[in-house]
Amino acid sequence: MTTLTTFPEDDRCPKVCNDIGAFKKADKSPEKAKEDIKAAEEKGKDINLDIKTAAPIASQEMPETLRPPTSGEEYLPNLKPGLDGKVDWTPLSGMTGTRPAVNKYSISRYSLNEWRKHNEGVLDPEILTESNILEYNAKTSMMQAFGNIDKQQNENNKRLKQKARDIFRWKVEVERACKAITDEVEMLEIDRQRLKGASRVLMLPESISKECLDLRSNRFEPDLVADLAEQELIKEMKLVSEVRATLKNTLNQINEQLTINKAAKHRIEFDWCDKEMAYNTETINLSLNPKSNTILFRPGATRFGEYSAPLEYWEYFCRENVQNCESARQKSADLRGSLNAILVSGGRKLRNQADRTDMALAETVAITQELCTKLEETLRSTLQRLADTENLIDELHSSIRKMDAAMKLAQTRLDNRNNWRPHGESVRDQPHLGLIEEVKKIHETCTSLYGQLTNAERVRKELMAKRIVLEKDIASKRKTLIIDRERCGMVRSHYPSASELAGF
Repeated sequence: MTTLTTFPEDDRCPKVCNDIGAFKKADKSPEKAKEDIKAAEEKGKDINLDIKTAAPIASQEMPETLRPPTSGEEYLPNLKPGLDGKVDWTPLSGMTGTRPAVNKYSISRYSLNEWRKHNEGVLDPEILTESNILEYNAKTSMMQAFGNIDKQQNENNKRLKQKARDIFRWKVEVERACKAITDEVEMLEIDRQRLKGASRVLMLPESISKECLDLRSNRFEPDLVADLAEQELIKEMKLVSEVRATLKNTLNQINEQLTINKAAKHRIEFDWCDKEMAYNTETINLSLNPKSNTILFRPGATRFGEYSAPLEYWEYFCRENVQNCESARQKSADLRGSLNAILVSGGRKLRNQADRTDMALAETVAITQELCTKLEETLRSTLQRLADTENLIDELHSSIRKMDAAMKLAQTRLDNRNNWRPHGESVRDQPHLGLIEEVKKIHETCTSLYGQLTNAERVRKELMAKRIVLEKDIASKRKTLIIDRERCGMVRSHYPSASELAGF
């Protein structure tokens, strides 16, 4: 039986709400309400009244405003009259809410057609037919069971044997690849140590070149030139930097390749362990039979493993794993071959550059020595000319002093003739003109000698400056020779050979 439900006032239809409001306004009693409902039914009007309002229940929880006055008459509880004339018996009526609601006259839930359909479902013989079919199938299956099981066991034994052969074949391949990658890791480690040794040896030529550059920077200022030796030393420093960068990049590549090789070795060893365990498992499975003492019920065994994969993936994985290991080993072998070429090439380049630097230093020393000899000869010539110039200056001073006596004589004669000849005797005669000409000549001669003396003094100063410059240049050249020939030569005598630079 369906439970009768009540609805709050807010869910009432407008008509019922209006009717209830009318009842409230008129303060009608239950008896009057009954009479109005009967009159509306007789006239054919569609009147729905809420049972809470039209026939309230005498309950403790009902509000006082909705309770009718006590009349002694009680109605059916929680009954709501349905919509007359809108009956729907379709199967969807229960979901769409179109079934006739329970009213105060009836509590019917289903129609007659639904009742008949329910009876047909209860009397349906389908389950009995299915039971007969199941019995037949079960007996047939039991008749075929043992023959199928024996056949299936033989086929599975063949499959297990084939699988064991496949696993053994791949296990041999994996063992070979594992041994090859292990040897490659060891050889690459040896070459890595060799490369690190070559990098350490490379510090020696770099320090030698830097020391030579520092020593040559102590030369005096006139010889601080970018000569051929300087250029070759700078080239040598750049070449050392390039070789070091190449060795560093190669060392990084070797470290990366060594990591790859170790990872490949780890994977191939892990795969070899898996295949060893799988082969042992298949061997144990082949040794079992229905009469073995170790067979037991294994609940949950009839399932694929947690990480099971298709057979094609297993074949691809085995092949890919071996190929990856072989690829890593081949790359490592190529890298070792390139490492040998890099070391030999770098050592040869450094040794050739060192030879060119030594030749440039020797050439610079020869040029400096020759120049120093010429400077010494020029200094000797300059000193001789300086001595001659100083003698000339002394002679010029002596000559000028000798001109003073002649000047005094001529001027004294002129002064006597000007002062001691009286009146008409003071004439411009030839002797007087000759004395004046003599004074003029003496003055011109002294002026010329003073000019020569000035030039001699200037030349002497220039010769002295030239002497200072030559002495400084000779000292600079001698210091340059000491630096290039002795100190740089001694430092560069420790330059490593090509085989040492190659790490052999």
